[in-house]
Amino acid sequence: MKSGIRIAVIGGGSSYTPELISGLLDVDDLAIEQVTLVDIPEGRDKMEIIRTFCQRLIDHSNKKFILQATCNRHQALADADFVLSQFRVGGLNARARDESIPLKYGVIGQETVGAGGFASALRTIPVALELARELEELNPEAWLINFTNPSGMITEALLRYQGIRTIGLCNVPITIERTIAQALHVSPDVISVDFLGLNHLSFARHVYVQGKDITPLVLEFLKNMSQDAVKNSVANIPKETWAPYLLDAVPMIPNPYLQYYWNTDVMLRKQLADIENGKGTRAIQVMAIEAELFKQYQNPQQVTLPELLMQRGGAYYSTVAVMLMESLALNKRREMVVNVKNDQALDVLPADSVVEVPAVIDGRGARAITMEPVPLEVKGLIQQVKAYEQLTIEAAVEGHRGKALAALLTNPLVPSSEIAHKILDDILRENAAYLPQFAS
Repeated sequence: MKSGIRIAVIGGGSSYTPELISGLLDVDDLAIEQVTLVDIPEGRDKMEIIRTFCQRLIDHSNKKFILQATCNRHQALADADFVLSQFRVGGLNARARDESIPLKYGVIGQETVGAGGFASALRTIPVALELARELEELNPEAWLINFTNPSGMITEALLRYQGIRTIGLCNVPITIERTIAQALHVSPDVISVDFLGLNHLSFARHVYVQGKDITPLVLEFLKNMSQDAVKNSVANIPKETWAPYLLDAVPMIPNPYLQYYWNTDVMLRKQLADIENGKGTRAIQVMAIEAELFKQYQNPQQVTLPELLMQRGGAYYSTVAVMLMESLALNKRREMVVNVKNDQALDVLPADSVVEVPAVIDGRGARAITMEPVPLEVKGLIQQVKAYEQLTIEAAVEGHRGKALAALLTNPLVPSSEIAHKILDDILRENAAYLPQFAS
């Protein structure tokens, strides 16, 4: 008989997992009985390293819960109250291909946006839907919290094609919020930010401190920051600055991923320069970081999170996961920025599409808060990227090559039909083992 909450972590061998376990050890309100790490047999060795290190974290804390690891996903899903999804189909080698294929044609290569994100989505959506079907059969009352990238598309596919209880999360909104609070020297508890848009395509329209709208102050702060003064807030993205004329034209705080859309030429030059100087794409850099991280995880003297983990990305990952689980499990009402069905939140998108906006969270789930009308300055980009996302989802589910090409043609970061066709050919060839639906 269960005495507390049970959590299954799909992709438990990830280098992110210790950050999650550390966050669970810091929470007071949730009575956690058991956390089960789940991975595929090929990831068993990495998962055992993670389990052993995380057990040391538990042993050196004041809070205790059972930690186990398994490749038996069936049993883990059947027992779970919450299923946290954080897997990567094909691992970092597949991510490296996602980034390098577009760059071969002079196109942005990135793991979640553009053609790279498209390739990742094609591989991931069928696996996510298989996981959801299994969960619906075994344990339909469980909550699936999706961190798996591209998070917005995966969450929309789950909500569209499966009946499970699903909410998508991303750490970027809370990172933006905490970064603003740090810059203003105020507690995160007194700051709130109104976000609108899609995952990795969002905008902070209003920033409030104790109820006072200080957005103009934040915008002036961003305009006056020099390149040398910028501290990157998202480890997966190069250091960013925003030109004052851009912030005058679109007076909102952009998600850092907007660099790929609004500073495409600069970002592409940086990516190509990294390859030329031997650093490689971000995936290659992450492989080196992870190799060192796993060495540190295996050190018996390491009983705290390594500082190097911050270079991997995923800051505040555990914070948002714990906040969401607290609200769902304890019927603790709060507002959070999540990936959720639009309903009437954004007036320019269909009700059944998934958006990244503030939502009311409690024991019943997440309900998107209706926002002010979307500004004309960003309406077209949001609608275009949502069309790309929906075409990608349909292509992945149906194995429809025509829809796959249409998705790439619709993506703002793919410049022509000829390049889209070549990139698609390369993606399908390089990922043939993961895309049997496109074989015919």
